[in-house]
Amino acid sequence: MSWPIRTRTGSRAGRGASVREPAAGARSARVPAAVRARTAARARVRILGALAVAAVAAPLVPAAPAIAAPPPPCLTSDLALSWAPGGTAVSGGTEPGSSRTAVVSLRNAGTATCMLDGFPKVTLAQGATTETLVDQRSVSHSAVDLEPGASARFTLTFQQGQSGDDGVVEPVTAIVTPPNNTASKNMRWRWGPVAEQESANPPRNFVGPVVAS
Repeated sequence: MSWPIRTRTGSRAGRGASVREPAAGARSARVPAAVRARTAARARVRILGALAVAAVAAPLVPAAPAIAAPPPPCLTSDLALSWAPGGTAVSGGTEPGSSRTAVVSLRNAGTATCMLDGFPKVTLAQGATTETLVDQRSVSHSAVDLEPGASARFTLTFQQGQSGDDGVVEPVTAIVTPPNNTASKNMRWRWGPVAEQESANPPRNFVGPVVAS
C-alpha cells in the first residue's frame, strides 16, 4: 500500500532564511562601542580624581603683599625749623678762615606722615647781600619719612669770615626752602660773618642733604 506523500511549503533553507540573525560584524561593532564608553567614563573618573588630589596636595602660595605708596612731600608750612646741637659753629663767630658747621632740625608739626628727600635750599641774607650755599653732593642720602612729631636734620658747612673784610657777608637771616618746596622759612643767623664763595676756588659753603635724626 502506498501512503500519500505530504509536502511542506518552503525548504529548510528558506525557513532558516526567514529568521534573520544580526550579522557577526554588527555584534562586534556594538560590543566595542559599549566597552569604549565604559573605558572613557573610567578614564574621566581617574582624571578628575587625580586633579582633586593635586589640588589638595598643592601648597598654598600666599599673595604678594601690596606695596604701600610713599607719603607725600613735607610742606614748608608743616615743618618747624630750629638750630640743633652737634655743629662746630660758635655764636657770634670765631677764628676767621676756619670751616664751621651748623645743624638745622626739621620737625613735622603737621598731623600726617610726610617725606623729605634731597637738599634744602639755603641763602644767607644781609639786606640785599646774599650768599647761597651749594649742595654737598659727596654726602649720600635717602628719603626720610617723618611721622607727626618726628624730626630730621641737615648740616650747613661754611667758612668763617672776618667782620669788615671784603668778600665777607654778615648774615642776619638764613632763608631755608625744604626739599620739593617753593615756600621758605626764615631763621635768625647766629654764627657770625661768612666768607663769600669765590668763583676761582672750589665752593666752601655747603648745605648737606636731609637725613634722619
